[in-house]
Amino acid sequence: MNKWFLSAELFSLIIIFILMLNFYERRWKGFPKRKIYHFCLLTSAGSILLNILCVYTIDQAWNIPLWVNLLCNSAYFLLIVAVSTIIAYYLMRLLFEHIYQQRQQQIFAGIFLFLYLIFFALILYNLRSGIIFYFDENRSYCRGPLINFGYGIMGIQLAILICITLRNLKSVSLPMRRVMRILPPIILLLTAYQLFYPDVLFNGGIIVAANIILLVNFQSRRIEQDTLTPSGSRKSFHQELTLRLGGHQHFQVVMIAVHTFGSVNHRYGHEKGDNLLYEIAKWLEELHPSAHSFRVGNVEFTLLVPYTGMVASRKLLDTIQKRFSEPWHVDHMSVVLDVSIADLICTDQDWNATDILEFLNFSLSLAKERPDRTIRFDEAVYRKMEQRNQIIKRMQQSVREGLFQVWYQPIYHCSTGKFSMAEALVRMLDPDGNPISPSVFIPLAEQHGLISEISDIVLQNAGRLLAETEPEQLGSVSVNLSMQQFMSASLISDLQALIDRYRFDPGRLKLEMTERVLSGDIPRMHQIMEKLHQMGFRFSLDDFGTGYSNLSAVLDCSFSSIKLDKSLIQGYSDNRRSTFLVNAMLDLFHHMGCQVVAEGVETEAQARALISRGADWIQGFHYARPMPETDFLQFLRLHGADFADR
Repeated sequence: MNKWFLSAELFSLIIIFILMLNFYERRWKGFPKRKIYHFCLLTSAGSILLNILCVYTIDQAWNIPLWVNLLCNSAYFLLIVAVSTIIAYYLMRLLFEHIYQQRQQQIFAGIFLFLYLIFFALILYNLRSGIIFYFDENRSYCRGPLINFGYGIMGIQLAILICITLRNLKSVSLPMRRVMRILPPIILLLTAYQLFYPDVLFNGGIIVAANIILLVNFQSRRIEQDTLTPSGSRKSFHQELTLRLGGHQHFQVVMIAVHTFGSVNHRYGHEKGDNLLYEIAKWLEELHPSAHSFRVGNVEFTLLVPYTGMVASRKLLDTIQKRFSEPWHVDHMSVVLDVSIADLICTDQDWNATDILEFLNFSLSLAKERPDRTIRFDEAVYRKMEQRNQIIKRMQQSVREGLFQVWYQPIYHCSTGKFSMAEALVRMLDPDGNPISPSVFIPLAEQHGLISEISDIVLQNAGRLLAETEPEQLGSVSVNLSMQQFMSASLISDLQALIDRYRFDPGRLKLEMTERVLSGDIPRMHQIMEKLHQMGFRFSLDDFGTGYSNLSAVLDCSFSSIKLDKSLIQGYSDNRRSTFLVNAMLDLFHHMGCQVVAEGVETEAQARALISRGADWIQGFHYARPMPETDFLQFLRLHGADFADR
């Protein structure tokens, strides 16, 4: 009479059910790795239940037909080895997750299947030979000479997994290395316990140990997993790149930036916006058999796939472009998304993960300016990026060493024919003394947090110049404030310190802001402007007509002057529509009590037409170009005013 101890199996069954409850998530179970693990849990639970059933049928051998016992026990042996094979296959998939060796993966999967088929044939042979188990004449369960053959198959599977790990160690992730350090000794230890104590049924414990280790390392939602989508996180993308590069693998990375996604959230709500991001990530994850998607920003995704040639890489880009040109249908909403796409091919270049991220981000900034919004990182893009980096380094050096220059452009007062106002403009030279256009370095300064320091240099120079000149010589100087500087908590105290230091009338310093500022936090902007007005400062709206603001926003702010952007002035006097538009603006702003500065005037015809139409001030190359301070002071002595700009 066989006596079996089932307590370990019953406990293992409870643990398996707990794991299944913990694992089950409706939105995530459909993805390949999780599908396999889900199948591992189901077959594990089935094998433990079947083992418990076999104990019952063996105990009731005289009351149950012999064929039922043979069938149940044969099914159990097949299922327990199937569980081992599925877990081994799952681990093998995880090992090859970071290794682009599809052929090797197929070979090892074939070996696992071949081993299982051998065992399947052995079970069939066992039905008449009893080589694994049999029932004697007393219907007692007896172990055959190959009763432990299944453990041998498990040992071979472990050995194969260890060999794959050691052979591709540089491309094996840290969680996988940890599993391959922990799992084999635990499995061997528990198997040895089962072999020494065969009456204590413990196969379920071995299975549970394997499933727990897999769950903890690969299925739990850690920082490597994006919290909103099935994609990996920015951190896991960096780790993935490091593994690919460490294994000298060839791969393609595609980065996709979704623009104006805030309008989706605003129109449909954040929940539907989140669901849309989820669908995008899901589509990317399923785009390629070996694809791995990552959410590296709020609305930025990357896709990592093996590089198999230019044709395949171009086809992938075309597929992504085509999909994003079509509507996304999610939760009863239909949305066409505006995206920029950049891709990069890595074939053993001397890059690291940080380099690749920088390359992709820079490429995206260029893609936004292209008609098809798509670009591939290549030598030409790399040279542009190097030029940008050199400019950034030069800006940092110029801030540290005081290399920035402040030039002044005189502004012509139409009613008197004198120059009593100027705009302070920052200038930067490269190491060879060649000028770098402000249109190039100012946007970079804004992006890299240098604009406030540069603006402060301009303010300090303008404040000093106002202190050193009389109002009769120089009525006022205009200084442009960036959005970052205008919204800074220290702006008011900084300007007060400027007045205290140089002792000039704050009404002589005109604070210019671009239309971009009007697209920000309007209530806070009004609050700041009111405080600065009380201190005596005046405001001018710069570059009106570039498209950021609307007229109602301008009406709400107390500007003393409005600068019409040069894009409006270029066609003045030559183009009927431009002339009509500028004339209408002159009338409107004059009725609002604002003076109007026409910016970018380059011809005599433009100047005469603007003066005759009532423009208050003219700024442009026709009268004077920006010039260094010494030249500007000399210019004022020759063409300056004998009145204060009030």
